[in-house]
Amino acid sequence: MSLTPEDIRALVSAFETSGWDELSLQFGETRLDLSRSGRPPQRASGSSNDVSVPRVEAAPPVVASVATAAETTPRSIAQPSPAALPAGHQVTSPSLGLFWRSPQPGAPEFVDVGQVVDAEDTVCIVEVMKLMNHVKAGVSGTVIAINADNGAMVEFGQALVVIDPAH
Repeated sequence: MSLTPEDIRALVSAFETSGWDELSLQFGETRLDLSRSGRPPQRASGSSNDVSVPRVEAAPPVVASVATAAETTPRSIAQPSPAALPAGHQVTSPSLGLFWRSPQPGAPEFVDVGQVVDAEDTVCIVEVMKLMNHVKAGVSGTVIAINADNGAMVEFGQALVVIDPAH
């Protein structure tokens, strides 16, 4: 048994949301090393389990496949600063995942800026490991901002949509 690309994506996702600086994991013949600093994680030397396997460094937001350290470049998840967000009710991400503005490719988007919504209206989907989480507006009002790009990786608690409840 070995790690699949989906397993590696899940491990990288868990690492991204953790407070850890480094993660080293050996599973069968596969070794996965993740580091926020870009340097190889520290590990005990002389271990009889050391296997020469390419190192994968965390490359947020999504790892598409196993790659060597030279093929990956660290990226961060872009988030607007709280001061840059318009005033209003912030609809936040329930988890780390992919942000989708429509229920499927080619379908109309759930909401657009200027659209009036009810509290129970779905404003987006956050996808986690093929599980689609429909995110509700939470308040009635007018959509005044959409803070994530379609298909972008978002973090838990990140403001996705801002609604002005006064309208």
